Amino acid sequence: MSSQQPDQVAAYTQFRDLFGNDEDLLLSVTPPHLLEPAGLDLIADLTRQIAEIDGVRQVLSLSNARQLVPGRYGAEDQPLLPQTDQYGNISVVIKKALQNNPHYEGLLVSADHRIAGLIIELVDRRADESLRRTLIQDVRNLMARYADRAEFHLTGVGVQKIDVADLIKRDQRVVLPLVVVVLMLLLGAIFRRLSGVLLPLLATVVSLIWTMGFYSLCGFDLNTISSLLPPVVMILAVSNSVHLYNGWLHIDGLDTQRIGLLSSKVDELLTPCFFTALTTALGLLSLTISGIPAVRQFGLFAALGAILSMLISLTLVPIFLSFLSLPEQRHLNGTGLLRWTLRNIAEVTIKRPKMILAVAALLLLIALFGLPQLHNNTNLVGFLRNNAPLSIDTDYIDRHLGGVNALEFMLTRRDGHALVTPDDYARLEKFELLAWEQLGVANVFSILPVLRQLHQAETRSHPLVLPMDGDELRYELDLLSMAGDQKLPRRFLTEDRSSARMSIWLHDIGSRSASETASQLLKLGESIFGSTYYLVPTGSYYQMIQDSNRLVSDMLKSFALSLLLVMLAIFLLLRSYKLTLLAIFPNIVPILWTLGLMGYCGIDLSTGTAMIGAVAFGLAVDDTIHYLVHYQRVFNGFADRAVRMTTTRIGRALMISTLALALGFWVGCFGSFKPTIYFSFLVGGTLIGALVCDLLILPSCLMLSSSRPKERSR
Repeated sequence: MSSQQPDQVAAYTQFRDLFGNDEDLLLSVTPPHLLEPAGLDLIADLTRQIAEIDGVRQVLSLSNARQLVPGRYGAEDQPLLPQTDQYGNISVVIKKALQNNPHYEGLLVSADHRIAGLIIELVDRRADESLRRTLIQDVRNLMARYADRAEFHLTGVGVQKIDVADLIKRDQRVVLPLVVVVLMLLLGAIFRRLSGVLLPLLATVVSLIWTMGFYSLCGFDLNTISSLLPPVVMILAVSNSVHLYNGWLHIDGLDTQRIGLLSSKVDELLTPCFFTALTTALGLLSLTISGIPAVRQFGLFAALGAILSMLISLTLVPIFLSFLSLPEQRHLNGTGLLRWTLRNIAEVTIKRPKMILAVAALLLLIALFGLPQLHNNTNLVGFLRNNAPLSIDTDYIDRHLGGVNALEFMLTRRDGHALVTPDDYARLEKFELLAWEQLGVANVFSILPVLRQLHQAETRSHPLVLPMDGDELRYELDLLSMAGDQKLPRRFLTEDRSSARMSIWLHDIGSRSASETASQLLKLGESIFGSTYYLVPTGSYYQMIQDSNRLVSDMLKSFALSLLLVMLAIFLLLRSYKLTLLAIFPNIVPILWTLGLMGYCGIDLSTGTAMIGAVAFGLAVDDTIHYLVHYQRVFNGFADRAVRMTTTRIGRALMISTLALALGFWVGCFGSFKPTIYFSFLVGGTLIGALVCDLLILPSCLMLSSSRPKERSR
């Protein structure tokens, strides 16, 4: 799900090589009385048992936290918590210790001292998902074992990845069967024939097997984006089959001639079906310019599915139809209500084209005012439903401890020297103070609190300040490197002191606000450190918000590429500049309507919703192609006659295929992720809007662009 921008990847790789895995797990523990012996013993037991789990590098908690205190010969390293049997009122002693070590608040304990936080650092096995899954399950088993003694909440990037993967599997089990059921009911209600249900579904299943088979052979796993592949491929396959089956229902002739008649019908539909599959594939392929691998994979394999479904529908369905008797005459003109509706639509477009275009323009103007309210915003936990366990856990930890997302900054000197001068740390301290003032910042962690504690213990000074003398600073850094427990110092300062790390923890504010905070921090850092230092923002969370920033530009590029490719394909088919332009207009309008609606409703652009334009455009233009191909075939110089014949004859197939597409997409609303739900709902709605445009705006444009007078009604 992360992009592969070279500079971004290089910085993150360097960060992990220096400081290890930043995808910590955050566990909150809320016993009845945290600072009493029973509560502290629970924290100690959990810390010890979690540290023994394979894949855990270390666990930071109140039970193993250290403090530096003045001793006989200078600073002494002692446990933060005393032995529980040494004091009568242990809570008073602990509160005093926490007052002397304020950097632990928001990290290992909440401000009200009721909730403990355990930071679980993982070993840096980046590609071993099975290890992470087993590790998280072991932690959750411990949580279940102690559930009667405390309230637990678990979150972190690693947890999010595993839970999202499980939700994807859940959606596959729920959504795909629902798509099949919906399509069966729709096909049965429309065609009222067993073959009208079975043949499209057969083509759908075969297309799905081939597409997902290729996807699996390429070694890809499903993610929140590519999980949309199966329902999209199924919907595309049904659409192709519907046009062919509907054409078969309209064959007029003797049953003894059915092979020849069926062959003629396939030849008639071959060109429009090929070009609709081509334009759909081109629209989807435009997504491959995205910087996010998951979006590229979806675009590539959905395009492959569009082509495969077309080939399978035009071969498999005719083979089975050749064994069936031709339909009875009563199927030629469709149902009375549908035919009456299409005839009236045709008459309105012939008699009132200017009024139709005026209404469309007014709706478009209203939609355009919603576009400035459209913003990009990515929040993996926010993508979940509010009652999802991961959403509940993350919200709890975010409210009571020091945030859940970390912006990481690496600081190095440009001259390659170690960070050992007072000026180095004075600048870092200034950056720390300004970071606290930024939007959404919950906590700031670095080597500075440890240095302040060490300096206070060495000099017996009252305030927590940094050493100002160079020799004194180097001496205390040497003392720090000789300390028995290097877990905390090495988390923020490399052994050779060439690189320092500052973790700025943010509340769960979403990528839009987090991006603004990151940009402001980088601007402040550049003014503080100047040309003497490199200050590099990085980390898994920073990668995510950077990817989110590129969504809008990627969306515009994808849509522009989709528009260009589709226009070229339509021109090759129609060989007419005028018809090509007329084909594009009624398909851009519903997309702008949808984007305006998103702006008004506050639906953000995210990894899923940013694909709507390119995907919907590639699909919506299919009906336009079928309409214009038939229009060209029956056009004899009189636009009103051609419009009337086209709308009434192929309008039924357009309605059926669009309804199948829309309902198929709307089933995705039963998914677990909000971007998937929005994507499914809005693409389906866009396709309905495109159908309305194809039956109203397109013929109105054809009427107004015609230079010939209307044919007299007979």
